[in-house]
Amino acid sequence: MSINGDYNELEDIRIKGSEATSEIQQLLNTYSEKAQIMSRDIQELDSLRMAEAPDSLLEARRTAFEQESKNIRQHFLDAAQKTKHPVSAVFAMQLVRFDDAKDLLDHKAQFESIIKRFPENTMAKDMAAYIADVEKEATQGAASGPESMIDQQAPDFTLPDPNGKQISLSSFKGKYVLVDFWASWCGPCRQENPNVVKAYLKYKDKNFTILGVSLDKTKDAWLKAIADDGLNWSHVSDLKFWESAVVPLYGISGIPTNILVDPQGKIVAANLRGRGLEEKLSEVLQ
Repeated sequence: MSINGDYNELEDIRIKGSEATSEIQQLLNTYSEKAQIMSRDIQELDSLRMAEAPDSLLEARRTAFEQESKNIRQHFLDAAQKTKHPVSAVFAMQLVRFDDAKDLLDHKAQFESIIKRFPENTMAKDMAAYIADVEKEATQGAASGPESMIDQQAPDFTLPDPNGKQISLSSFKGKYVLVDFWASWCGPCRQENPNVVKAYLKYKDKNFTILGVSLDKTKDAWLKAIADDGLNWSHVSDLKFWESAVVPLYGISGIPTNILVDPQGKIVAANLRGRGLEEKLSEVLQ
């Protein structure tokens, strides 16, 4: 089998050779087609947000976008299970967009199914090693990071907002508050922001708000990301990057990271993303 093209430009790759190549080429074609559709949808959402479209219209478009994302994910998960070729199965799983390590590990059964079907295949063995590493890192992170603080009082902190006003986490007592640790330079953070915006619009009138805590270095980049992504809630940052005081305070080893704090100031959940964020907010705010 030979592969021609730039891996960073998936739509331009052409594969020739083995029996599995037609499957892989079809996966690439589907990925390219769906990526273009999703890109157009994102641009449309950005245009609607800039035009200050009604919340109801934004919510409808975001819901449609999320459903399309789910359909794309399921397409590649199904393809990985149906094929008889290990290279196609592994490649299909690599095209699935997982929200985070927890989301990936929630699909551990699908990975294990492929590994069991092709136990001697080198790619399947590499995938097994990768899953084991992700699981180990997730376990270590849960033991020392924000997840280890669930059911404890959230440590208070005070940081400046974009106007220089000092804002403390404790000032939000009486509400559920999602403390969202992010940065303008963080790709996964920016990808997750539409989910956070959706949650905010749905629950902002139900005793819920968000406090964005940025690990940015420059104010201009921070403010531009807030505006571009439509993050219409409170924001703070000391602009000290990983030297920010909140990093050791909450044991943050990577972003995006978040904690959900209840009206009494207790941490009730951590690292909520994608569907997990929606499900938890629905549970506590019903």
